[in-house]
Amino acid sequence: MGRQHAPLGLGPAIGLARHHVGDEPFVVLLPDDLMAPGSGLSRAMVEAHERTGGSVLALKQFGPAEISAYGVVTPSGPADAAGLVSVVDMVEKPAAADAPSNLAIMGRYLLTPAVFDHVDALVPGAGGELQLIDAMRTLCRREPFHGLVFDDGRCDTGNKLDWLRATVELALRHSELGPGFRSVLDDIARREGLGRR
Repeated sequence: MGRQHAPLGLGPAIGLARHHVGDEPFVVLLPDDLMAPGSGLSRAMVEAHERTGGSVLALKQFGPAEISAYGVVTPSGPADAAGLVSVVDMVEKPAAADAPSNLAIMGRYLLTPAVFDHVDALVPGAGGELQLIDAMRTLCRREPFHGLVFDDGRCDTGNKLDWLRATVELALRHSELGPGFRSVLDDIARREGLGRR
């Protein structure tokens, strides 16, 4: 893989993968969004791509107080029973009053290789960076593009409480560390008067 030597935005970072991806769909996993092991989200996104033939984004619902921190999609209608929704547009970090929906883009993307041509054509967008969302906006107007709405199992490591939660949950699940770490937590809870009620 290539390395991005300056903060140019997610668009050029994805563009560095073109040589390795070739003509195949590929998955982008942003490291600040941790998904619970066994959540099945990536598998469900692959299955959605196989059904639709297009790109698929992971989407999560947020209220007005939080929505402006994310890219937000414009769906063509409600999600189906499997949580799949057709995406017709998207915008980066809109003001709450301008958000086209309550569906925010999370750090999991399954993209078709057609996105690379749109990445190559990017001009500086929000923050002066070359934004992947601008390439995806163009792509969603030219081929099938969907979002998969999920609810549980995400921790945002940019949020201090989510980072702590992820650390604790992953440590508890670890085959070697889990039992000892659980004992440490029980000891802390007893000492702090936080025992089970």
